[in-house]
Amino acid sequence: MFGKDIYWYGVQAISLLESGKLHSPDNSPVFQIVAFLFRIFGVSDETLLIFQILTSVWLVTSIFFARYLVFSAIEIPNQKINFIPSILVFVLGFLYPKQSWALGFLILSFGFSFPIPTISSLFSKTPSPTSSPSFAFTLFRFRLRWFASGLFYIFAFWFHPMVALLGLGVLVLYQIPEKFYPVFFCFVCLLPFFLPEDPSGRFYSDKEIFPLFAAFALAGLGILWDWFFLVFGKSESKFKKMRRALAFFGFLLILPIFHFADIQYRILLSLILLTLIFSQWNGFQILVWTVSTGLWIFTMFTNPYSFRYSYEQMWIPGESMASVPNNGLLIAHHGFCEYYHFQFRKDCLSFEPDTKAISELPQGTEIYRAVYGIRYENLLSSKDENKIPFFSSIQPLGEYQLVLEKDWKRYRSWLEKRNSKLVFIAKSWKNPYKERPDFIKRKHSNGL
Repeated sequence: MFGKDIYWYGVQAISLLESGKLHSPDNSPVFQIVAFLFRIFGVSDETLLIFQILTSVWLVTSIFFARYLVFSAIEIPNQKINFIPSILVFVLGFLYPKQSWALGFLILSFGFSFPIPTISSLFSKTPSPTSSPSFAFTLFRFRLRWFASGLFYIFAFWFHPMVALLGLGVLVLYQIPEKFYPVFFCFVCLLPFFLPEDPSGRFYSDKEIFPLFAAFALAGLGILWDWFFLVFGKSESKFKKMRRALAFFGFLLILPIFHFADIQYRILLSLILLTLIFSQWNGFQILVWTVSTGLWIFTMFTNPYSFRYSYEQMWIPGESMASVPNNGLLIAHHGFCEYYHFQFRKDCLSFEPDTKAISELPQGTEIYRAVYGIRYENLLSSKDENKIPFFSSIQPLGEYQLVLEKDWKRYRSWLEKRNSKLVFIAKSWKNPYKERPDFIKRKHSNGL
């Protein structure tokens, strides 16, 4: 299976089928789609694959229909049906299905609303290329196409509010005259200094790594190639203002505004797909598409774990951990947790256990830790100052070692005191050491 979050959709859908509510509160109806597919095809990995394919088909369909609307409105011949799907359709569809469904609705919203008049054009006596040719036509568009545009925008917000806010941001930049872009850029440069430094929040300033370097680390040369043509690519004159807005938005993403892997990377992927609505297909565009496809496929083959976890190595340790009688809650890294929960229907948390998790622990059970990346021999030989072993029990399971959480905490504190090299592994994504962020706790309270 490709996708680092795909099993989470299965966990949510199973909870819907078994209890009538989501395992983790979420207002998006995307999990209802997965639950519907489970009812038809059964609960399995194959059904999740069908869901990913369906999501990609939805993105392709929305882009194709939006292009048809846009090129029909501005009457450019031979372009309404000329379209080759970008490989990013499948990257987004497989890695971020929830975002992809919302993005499809946003793309349709843009398609129905184009050509979008600017505020200045509404007060101008001379029609601009983006303004409607007559009042009657404007009224007609408002009643039909703008109504459809607004409806699809509401759907985008329903499926994923962040995608809807992305669309709003593009429209704001579209309305700002280009002469003010430098001022806006300076404002964004100052923004990180006013953002909170707390990583437990959804929005915070992450200055540890330059965003384009992070993009390269996540997806290789393909994302850099696509970013370059997003920012510096040309378009038909009737799309110039919209393409400039999208390009400037993409240029702003070189600044460390938010935590890149969580937010800016996904925004960048969405912007690249939005540009496909306005791309004219010709020989050069096909060359750009070919190189982009080749670079992404190269990364998928040379570094597949950028797009998936090593699920094949999770079944045997997961089955053994699930069979431990008093295992009331397992703490493990994000990918293992979702896979384990989906396959074995056992509770798992990819954060340090907090008060809520401890209070929900079944009576007579313990919290266990799936240690990843530290050898069994290292754990077995570890003793405190009194030569007493840290671990009362260790179950070796390949790359994972199953220990009690309370023993793991003592061992991790000991590593920190010794300033051991293993602290880097013990306090990393491989072995979660932070409590659930505040925005996730709020999500459990109100679903947002």
